[in-house]
Amino acid sequence: MEKEGIVSVWAGVFESEDALLEYAAEDYCDDEGNEIVSSSNRDFFDGEIWPFDPDFWERGLVEITADPKKLVYYFSEGLTIGEGLKKCFPEGLENAYNAVILVYNYQYDGDDSNQGAPVKFLAAVPYE
Repeated sequence: MEKEGIVSVWAGVFESEDALLEYAAEDYCDDEGNEIVSSSNRDFFDGEIWPFDPDFWERGLVEITADPKKLVYYFSEGLTIGEGLKKCFPEGLENAYNAVILVYNYQYDGDDSNQGAPVKFLAAVPYE
């Protein structure tokens, strides 16, 4: 659900940035009015087109790491998000990741164990 000042964080491992951007693509309606929904939204948002504000999300590749602070360091508000993730994972992440999806002003409260998804929901943390 939308929640000001919260960012929901997913992480995964992708071979390339193109592969990540294909998975977490921007939703749209085609010329015939058909909704084209990204795989990430099908995996975590029941196929809803733009369940969050499309102006407030980031995704990208980083150097592979299990350190939650390093994982998000180069993104907007990365220092604050990293501190929040570190509180959730004081011993580090269970796995190393090289891809991040951040959805700002959204507190994801769905299932965090979608077994078929190439990303894992890590946490929703404050970013302000």
